[in-house]
Order: sequence, then structure tokens, then C-alpha cells
Amino acid sequence: MSKISRIALAIVLLLTWNVTRAVAGNELMESTDDGKKVVVAYVTSWTRTIPDPDVMTHINYAFGHVNNSFDGVRIDNEERLRRIVSLKRQKKDLKVVLSIGGWGSGRFSEMAADENHRKAFAQDCQRVVSEFGLDGIDIDWEYPTQSSAGISSSREDTRNFTLLMRDLRQELGKEQLLTCATVANGAYIDFKACIDYLDWVNVMAYDMASAPKHHSALYPSDISGWMTTSGAVEAHLRAGVPAEKMVLGMPLYGRGTMGYCERPDTFLKVNESTSQQADKKKEITECWHEQSMVPYLTNDKGELVMGYENERSLGIKCQYILDHRLRGGMYWEYGDDHQKALRDVVCAILMRGEAAPYPADYAGNRVRFRALFVYDPYAESAHVEFDRQALHFFHKLSYGEGFTYDTRTKCPTSLDTLRRYDVVVMLNTLPSSKEARRAFEEYMEQGGGWMGFHGSGYNDRNTRWLWLNEFLGCGAFLCNNWPPQPALVEVEKADHPITRTLPNEFVVPASEFYQFSPSPRANENVEVLLSISPKMYPFGIKDIVSYGDFPIVWTNRKYRMIYLNMGHGDEEFIDPTQNLLFTNAFRWLVQEKLKR
Repeated sequence: MSKISRIALAIVLLLTWNVTRAVAGNELMESTDDGKKVVVAYVTSWTRTIPDPDVMTHINYAFGHVNNSFDGVRIDNEERLRRIVSLKRQKKDLKVVLSIGGWGSGRFSEMAADENHRKAFAQDCQRVVSEFGLDGIDIDWEYPTQSSAGISSSREDTRNFTLLMRDLRQELGKEQLLTCATVANGAYIDFKACIDYLDWVNVMAYDMASAPKHHSALYPSDISGWMTTSGAVEAHLRAGVPAEKMVLGMPLYGRGTMGYCERPDTFLKVNESTSQQADKKKEITECWHEQSMVPYLTNDKGELVMGYENERSLGIKCQYILDHRLRGGMYWEYGDDHQKALRDVVCAILMRGEAAPYPADYAGNRVRFRALFVYDPYAESAHVEFDRQALHFFHKLSYGEGFTYDTRTKCPTSLDTLRRYDVVVMLNTLPSSKEARRAFEEYMEQGGGWMGFHGSGYNDRNTRWLWLNEFLGCGAFLCNNWPPQPALVEVEKADHPITRTLPNEFVVPASEFYQFSPSPRANENVEVLLSISPKMYPFGIKDIVSYGDFPIVWTNRKYRMIYLNMGHGDEEFIDPTQNLLFTNAFRWLVQEKLKR
């Protein structure tokens, strides 16, 4: 090999590595969720109950505090902390973390603002971890820049919080956990600046209202407060917390007209006679809200007097955690035996993978279907560019379309795996192994859904997959235009759900388009929706298409499928009309599923 050839090869390899690294680093790419969810239980210093270590993965001991000199840690009830840490002898993989802060715990602002104090505090956190045999630190600063809890604050708290996370991570190293607790709306913290220092974020999706509103409603309704659980998740996603670093907080208590930490069975236990309690109890009605997915109590006037959680609502929230691929669940607090049924639900669903005691019906916000996106991070760079942007496009679409999705870099080889999904979207890739092809064939023959882009329809003599030709409803690859260029396209079925909102003609962004022979139009089972206009001929500069039928979007009526020839380069999502085409096609596949 000549010196010039070696240099050229090195450049190609470097470019490929850079593209692959960029794709692998994108948060929308291959999921890091291994299926193992964390269950974080806050255990307080002022209670005597010894928790069962088998019903959680992590214990956050509450609380430690910033000391009076702003340069170290003070721990409430050190003897109890040592007793909690000793539970690790019963369960080797149990993790115990010291939570520093809590409502009304101050001196964070002064500590974080001074570099010497901040670093001394971080060093003392490491001392505490080593001395007590802990597994990390949780920072529960309520809240940077705010004095609502009666603590000091500064406008610089948000920036200093990031510096504190940096210094803590430096002292704790990679092996120890560093987490934080946050207000439901995700305010006061610059997550984009500090999320890399954190293992996860504990979202306090409770205390979001007081009676006559529910404090931990899952979805907005007439009984929800200023924030809801779903709104808290969405707010943190927007703020820069990825799903795999979000732990959803759930309360094992209620909030009512008499305060908080109430249970339905203790709501009436006030300083009244037995007869007075009995009369009061007759006035109370237990209710379930179908939109907010939570239980509550009302008085004789129909007013909400207490909002709380039960096995049903927690089961639905745990299913929400699974469906939205969050890192796990957290609850305040472990409490006594009265909370056992609630703790058991969280443990059963998130740790043991059991089904929720009630199906997770999300009402108007229900997750209606699941999708799988398959892509090849080692494909040619133009395909990788499209795949990356496609995943970002569909990720944003998931916010309003009521679906969850997973991503894979290889097609599943198991039919059971494919059956989990209502739609499989292949981005410039196809099953290559015999096992993967067989599983995909059976999936589609049994009513599965498929949306294929560009390279997922490439089939020449080297593909050696006869079923693929039947599935696509066309012959083998014939030719393509080159280099990529925009194309005038014509809508052929203006009354189809995919195309009826599109203009009769429009220009799609630059791409490399494949022509097949025989054309899919020759197949009586194929419905061609879009084709490149004959006005484009000759089409191309280096590789020229001069004539012939050129469909680029079609469906084979024998299957629930749609093929779209677009998918080359980083400009495919710049045109709103083509974006609408992609959205319509995706929705149509789902609607076809729901009809069956």
C-alpha cells in the first residue's frame, strides 16, 4: 500500500470513528437501561423502625447537615446511621447513602460560595463515607437561590451548586454515588452543567399542593396542584436530565386539611369522642380520580380533604417509570408497618418485575403503543447522520403521541422480543442473520408493524433473502441517483391517510433514491403513495436515472408496513412537508394496529 493510500485509509477510519462516537454519545441512541431499576427509600434519623433491606436497593439516610462553620458535615443520630449501615451484612448489594439537607437545613449557600469551605466540605463528605462505610452522598438542598425554607440564599447559588457537584465528584471518585433531590418543576439547578457529575436525580414529585388539591397527582385535572408527577418528569427532561438518570419520587403519606403524613385510617383520629369520630367518618367518602390516577377523600360537601396514595396509584406510577424508562423509583419515607403494602407494591414491580395490581390506564395521557428503533452505528456516515436525526425527531414526537420506545443496534433474533412492540422502525438497516430474519418474518406474518427508511429496503443479488422481495412487493435494486439531490415528488393517492394532508406536488430534501425493478407498482398488493416526478429526468449527475417508474413511498397491503425511500444525509428533517409525511406514516401504522 502506498503512503498516500495509507493516509487516505487513516482519514476514513478517523472520520468513521468520530461519527460512531458521536452517535454512541447521543442520549437518544442505544438505551443504557439494563432493566434493573433502583428503589431508593429514605430512612429518617428520628424513627426507630429498622427497614427490611430486601424491599429496596438503596437507603438514603436522612439527614446530615452542613456544619456551623460551613466546612464539614454534621450527622443526626450517628448511632442509628451505623445500625442502618449494618444492614449491608444481611444484603450485600444494598447501598446506603447519607442525604445531606432537607427542608429547613441551611448553610449550603455560604458553604458553596466559598471555594475553601466548599472543598473542605467535599473532603469531609469523603471522610464520612469512609468512616461509616457508606456508598455515597445525596444532596438535598431545598433550594438553591431560594429562602422559602427559612435558610440563607444567594443569586449565585445555582452556579455554586454546579461547582459543589464538581468538587464532590472529585473527592468521591467514580466508585461512590453522588445524587441530589430536586423540586418537582426542576427549577434552581443548571442540570445541563452538572448532570455529568451526578449518578441520578431524585425528583420529589410530592407536596405539590395541599387540600383541596391533591399533592401527588399523576396527571393534570381539576384536583391537581401547580405541578403533577408527569409534569415533573417532563420538566426535568426539558431541563437536561436524561430518563436514565431520573428517579421518580413517590409519597407513602397523604396531605389533607390537618397537615401531612396522614393515612386514610388515621385521618379522623383527632381529639374527639368516639361518637364524634363515628359521625365524622360517615361524612367522608373515598374517591378515585380517573384522570389524575390517584385516590382522595371528600367531605359531605364533596370537597377534597385529603390526597394520598394506595396500592393502585403506586402500581400505576411504577408502571409509568417502566414505560418511560426512568432509572427507578424513590419514596419518602420507609415509615412503619402501616406502609408495608405500599412498599411491597414498589418492590414487586420495580425490583421483581411483577405485574401491577391494577392495569396502568393512563386516561387521556395513556401510553397507547410501544416502538422499537433499530439502527447501525457502523454504517456509512450519511446513513448514520440520518439515523441520529431520525431518533431525535421521533423522540420529540413521543411527547405527544403517547408511545414509548427502545433502541437497538442490531435486529432482535427472538420473536418474543419483537412481539413486545407494536411498530418496528428500521433506519437504514435490515436483519442480517438467519435467526433475526426468521424472527422478523414471523413477526410480520403475525400482524407486526414495520416502518422502513432508505437502506432498509435495499435488496440486490447479494442480499439472498427471497422473502424480502415478497414483503417489499418489488424486485431488486436497479440503480440510484448520485450525488444526493432534492427531488420533485408527486402524490399518487391523495385520499390515503398518509398523504391526504400533503400537497399534490412538493420538493423533498436532497437524498439518494433507489429505483427497483420490477417496480412495486407492478404488484397488485402494493399501493404506491409517492413517486419521483418524471419531470426530474435525467435525475443525477454522476449516477443518472434517465427513465422508468420511480415510486419512493408505498405500502404492501398484505402486511402492516410502510417503506420510505428517504434516509441519506443530515438534511432529511429540514422540510416541514416531508416531516409531516413521516409523522402521518407513523400514525397510520399505529391506527392500523388499533383497528385490529
